[in-house]
Amino acid sequence: MYFESRGIRLHYRRWWVENALGVVVISHGLGEHSGRYRLHARYLNAHGYSVYALDHVGHGLSPGRRGDIEDFDHYSADLCRLIHLVRHENAGVPVHLLGHSMGGVIACASAINPVGDSSIASLVLSAPAFVGCSEPGVVEGALVRLLAKVYPSLSLSNRLDAQWISRDPEVVDAYINDELVHDRVTPRWFDGYQRARDCLLARPEDIKVPSLLLLPGSDRLVDSSASREWFDRLPGNVHQLHAFPDAYHELLNEPQAAEEAMALLVAHLNRFSESSSRGIPAQRAAAGS
Repeated sequence: MYFESRGIRLHYRRWWVENALGVVVISHGLGEHSGRYRLHARYLNAHGYSVYALDHVGHGLSPGRRGDIEDFDHYSADLCRLIHLVRHENAGVPVHLLGHSMGGVIACASAINPVGDSSIASLVLSAPAFVGCSEPGVVEGALVRLLAKVYPSLSLSNRLDAQWISRDPEVVDAYINDELVHDRVTPRWFDGYQRARDCLLARPEDIKVPSLLLLPGSDRLVDSSASREWFDRLPGNVHQLHAFPDAYHELLNEPQAAEEAMALLVAHLNRFSESSSRGIPAQRAAAGS
């Protein structure tokens, strides 16, 4: 399915259930696409939730040069446009936003700066990519920033080693052999990403909606300590953190953790789907730390 944002036809997938308790909008990670969330969507369908998942520009079946974007804020603008569509198609039903890795950064930006009618009932983050484990050092970082000015569209490796996405070899093999998965970024993309995430890290108080952070403790692609520090600075008492010490980056695809993580996700959705319509107060909690 397609919708239009900024004059571009972007691809999204929809798994819809009748009389849904709520809707979950998924924002995927760097280099991947919405189709990798089919099983998660079916699980959520079975628990009463419809699911929409966007292919970010330059990803999946959406147009655009792989791993490149002129302005990182365009990602969140596109996501807000999809949320607007979701709200229109599901009037009166709570809409929740789930962001994984890079998609978590985009989801946070969308929650902080909603465009149009794109408000959400809650925010769920899986291994948000606030800080990568293989980011350039000081000298190399300066070079990347220079390239962002003189050769912004240069295609570079995204430095994501597929062996660390999951402990399940079938998940890794499927990722490596997926024709819609790519491993590229550009200096312009990286410069925009750093600016966006630095802004989010500096202003956790701007998160006004209830949030659930699902944190893999053995993540070798994203620095989980940066996410934990960010969580500790969130305002109010409506946030929860659940850590999984032995899990790799794709927590929702981890053999020993996925079932528990998905159950926690559904419990969170149930809680705030109810609270959005009944005014039930929520409390901050941290589990698995």
